[in-house]
Amino acid sequence: MRIVALASRRATWRLDGSGSARGRHTRAALLLELRTERGAIGLGEAAPLAGTSLDTLDDAARAVSALAARLPFDCTDDASSLAAELPLAPAVRFAIETALLSALAAERNISLASLLAGRPLHGVPLAVVVDTPAEAARAFADGVGCLKIKVGAYDFRADLDRLRAIARAAPGARLRLDANRTWPRDVVHEWLGALSDLPIDYVEEPCADAHLLLATQLACPIALDESLAMLAPDVLDAALRSRSLAALVLKPTLLGGLHACLELARRARGAGVAAIVSHSLEGPIGTAACAELALAIGGEHAAGLAPHPALVAWALKPPQLTTLEIRDGCSSGLGLGALELDAVLATLDRPLSVTAAARQLPERTAIITATSSMAYTAVSRTVADRPRVAIATPSVETVTQVYAALDDEVPIALLHPALPAAELARQRELVANARLPADAAVVLFTSGSMGAARGVVLSREALLAAAEASAAHLGWLDDDRWLVALSLAHAGGLAVVVRCLVARKPIVLAAAFDRGPLVALLERSTLASLVPTQLAALLDDPAWRPPARLRALLLGGAAASPALLEAAAARGVPFLTTYGMTESFGQLATAPLVHAGDPHAPLVPLAGVELAGGTRALPAPIRVRAPMLATCYLDGAPIAPELITADLGFVDGAGLHVLGRADDVIVTGGENVHPATVEAVLDATPGVRAACAFGIADERWGQIVGAAIAVDDRFDTAALRAWHAALPAYALPRELAVVRELPVLASGKVDRRAASRLPRESVRYPR
Repeated sequence: MRIVALASRRATWRLDGSGSARGRHTRAALLLELRTERGAIGLGEAAPLAGTSLDTLDDAARAVSALAARLPFDCTDDASSLAAELPLAPAVRFAIETALLSALAAERNISLASLLAGRPLHGVPLAVVVDTPAEAARAFADGVGCLKIKVGAYDFRADLDRLRAIARAAPGARLRLDANRTWPRDVVHEWLGALSDLPIDYVEEPCADAHLLLATQLACPIALDESLAMLAPDVLDAALRSRSLAALVLKPTLLGGLHACLELARRARGAGVAAIVSHSLEGPIGTAACAELALAIGGEHAAGLAPHPALVAWALKPPQLTTLEIRDGCSSGLGLGALELDAVLATLDRPLSVTAAARQLPERTAIITATSSMAYTAVSRTVADRPRVAIATPSVETVTQVYAALDDEVPIALLHPALPAAELARQRELVANARLPADAAVVLFTSGSMGAARGVVLSREALLAAAEASAAHLGWLDDDRWLVALSLAHAGGLAVVVRCLVARKPIVLAAAFDRGPLVALLERSTLASLVPTQLAALLDDPAWRPPARLRALLLGGAAASPALLEAAAARGVPFLTTYGMTESFGQLATAPLVHAGDPHAPLVPLAGVELAGGTRALPAPIRVRAPMLATCYLDGAPIAPELITADLGFVDGAGLHVLGRADDVIVTGGENVHPATVEAVLDATPGVRAACAFGIADERWGQIVGAAIAVDDRFDTAALRAWHAALPAYALPRELAVVRELPVLASGKVDRRAASRLPRESVRYPR
């Protein structure tokens, strides 16, 4: 593995100074990103804990700068060996080792935990930090079987009363105490004896030099934590022989990295002592690395990695969004701008749920799951009374919320951030008042192109079926990365996020639809999903060509004009036209991959999809039967098992032919005019960038054809003659709006209703 690029940035986040964070109000770290020659990304975090760690942030910055000066450099398959060679203090060694190993895992397309363990992985139960009986009761009711409580030396009797109340509030839970070396040595034996009737696993470092207590039998077991960094090997061996030592608490930031902790775990388990991974109040990257370590070690002992009250500020969203979030589609700070989420946050099994291993654990447990994305979540077996609601900004936060909801098996409704406040309020109210089916996973709203947007309820099975059908049609390559440039509030964008989660593939997340960011982000992608307006914007630059690594660009969301497809083909764009809708979570029929870039390629139904319509002479509404169909609308109206769409079309031996929406058809003097037919002629006119046809009420003809066109300086009214020759008289636009840009919906589709309201002028054609 060859490392060719390295970047770092400092980040700071707020702490809730409770529990083990008592007295601390902020936390700082140096975030590290490195890139391999093959494009794999590795992340690390150096977060020395002031007052405890042996190193500082300045030490970490100097070490990272020294490493950057060695670029480019090679690493062996044991990437941690490079970190071991460097004379580094523990926190920065942990950061560099984590970044190197996560890059190696990314190159091999496996999780960091799998790389460390070299064996199948299983879920790990979690210990949750609580302070009060009420918190203990809530955690226990949520399925948590192990509780950690901070105790001190100020009032042991009050602590003892609190512990007894906690034990009563969570009957059956195991307790772990963290005294953090605060108890006076002369009372330790007495206080440990007072705890002997409680269900206590151990007291963590009750006093300074706690290992010396192990020379005698103790009334209550203890655990060693930070002091492990100071113990000589022979001293640790002696401690491990004591029956009063219950556990080694492993914190990679303090102990010098992942392999150092793995070696301690090996020694502990050989002596029959538990090896328990915990954090040092790190941010998401550091804590996620701890989660990977816990999964690699495995076992039945609860890890200390549940959501911590001190870390609420980053549990809800990544720390310092200026560092980790995308802004205008550009990289910000650490270089995560095009965000490769390597199946961020959740390890899911079929059907999209926690894991099969998690299902086999006792009911009263919480599970951690993690992947090489270096992000993690804690999951408990609870079901929310109401769906979660998220404003689906194109950000890390939204993807994190989606993955967490899927892993928690709690429905989530995604609302478009560009909607007016009144429409957002309406959609929120609809979600709040809805009665969702038991298997509901996602609520999406239709684009509202032909009326008020309707909420669509998709099941977990539908999401998985959609992902599997897409994968069967397109296949996956080892280095695939899918550009998400469509709204996460619509099926076109969210379906990509779910497909990549199921396949454990990275996404490249764009925050803006304008051409500039898309050009840069397409360079990093092998797959992409765009609507016609986005492709047209790319083609506006005569110098733009698709990158060589882009193997397929799914083009859907609206009908693409023949002129656009021909222009894209001439540029070598490997587009695949696709047909789908919110009710099917995207793709139903797509051009075959072998016909990428062919403007005449047929639409082929995906595996398991049954489509029917009319005939070429008499098209009819398209009917759909498919495993990815939504369950129902938010108002309860059923969708599955068969959806009769508003799209007119027919199916023949070549595939599906979509002519347009039935409610768009213009009936003029008894003749049916499909807007797509008119738009194809208008779009082919030099200077016309986009076109939209619609019906206008008329007393004599019932309706006449109207149109709006977006033009550039090449447009000439002489083109009317070409229209007159290409269309029958009844299909000619009789009123025309000429503008620079057509109005579009939040989804990127042309807003037909808004276009029909643009100021128009009558058109007179030459005879």
